[in-house]
Amino acid sequence: MSWLYRIGIGHRNRGFDAGRGVTKLDLPVVSIGNLSTGGTGKTPMVHRFVRILQDMGHHPVIAMRGYGAKAGEKGDEQQEHEMALPGVPIVAQPDRLAGLRSLLASSEGAAIDCVVLDDGFQHRKIARDLDVVLIDASRPPDRDALLPKGHLREPIESLTRAGMIVLTHAERVEEREITRLRALVARQNPDASVLVARHAWSGFVQHTRQDSGWVEEDVGIDELRDEVFRVVCGIGNADAFLRMYEAVGLRQKEVIRLRDHATLPDSAVAKLGNSQNQGRISPIFMTRKDWVKTRDHDQWERGSRVVLPNLSIDLGAEEDGEQLVLDQLYTLF
Repeated sequence: MSWLYRIGIGHRNRGFDAGRGVTKLDLPVVSIGNLSTGGTGKTPMVHRFVRILQDMGHHPVIAMRGYGAKAGEKGDEQQEHEMALPGVPIVAQPDRLAGLRSLLASSEGAAIDCVVLDDGFQHRKIARDLDVVLIDASRPPDRDALLPKGHLREPIESLTRAGMIVLTHAERVEEREITRLRALVARQNPDASVLVARHAWSGFVQHTRQDSGWVEEDVGIDELRDEVFRVVCGIGNADAFLRMYEAVGLRQKEVIRLRDHATLPDSAVAKLGNSQNQGRISPIFMTRKDWVKTRDHDQWERGSRVVLPNLSIDLGAEEDGEQLVLDQLYTLF
């Protein structure tokens, strides 16, 4: 069925290319997106761009669809943004344009001077001044297929719309593959800036359940090596997360895999945070995306411990990727 999907995507994009149904805002708009279905490192890249804009003295708003959120509740990605970027306004609704207009017309939106679209490459109803497209170097688009056969939401030819292309998770592949991918994206879009990003865990935060709630503290890797963790992972590319876990030398008792955006059921949380028949509650290791969905469960017992990694992204010291981003953003204002 992928060929039918290609026809539909092509028809849709031709309409947007002609400007039909596209609205231009009075503020600069930066889109962070990808060609594929998750696992490229989009959320931490949104955080990186927002912080860069803040360091430049700007006041961005994040606009997102709010995928997976129940009516009247916040989705996991919105909660993750709020945890990482306290105070940054967030519009999370399917009609992002309506949400942005409402916010910008309010007193809260008076200081906002730019927009960051989270997962905006396919959301073309809002015109953007910069399209940043992420490609997972370990899952190259030329070796993938369009939905439903593969993971691609758009064909590789859509890279012609990008102003910046970032090859993420470069730490997973050899340098010759990075060279090949650079040449591949350059053939599709020779005018786009190309950055190479490497992901690493820069530290760890442990949350310990007390009678008054969760107590948070930074912990070092050496403090964790003697532990045997129950690992919980419900993200787009769980294998990548588990490989990073193994690479830092941590041990595991079991791995609980979930679908992307899925929430642990109450019974599973009760098992993880319960000392009955265990003598001692096993520590849990999970992503921030999973943590925001489980931290408020009532089933956690006193003494439960949850460890989260701090993810850092190196934008490429060899080509000074940070400066490339700054140069590109300066042109928008």
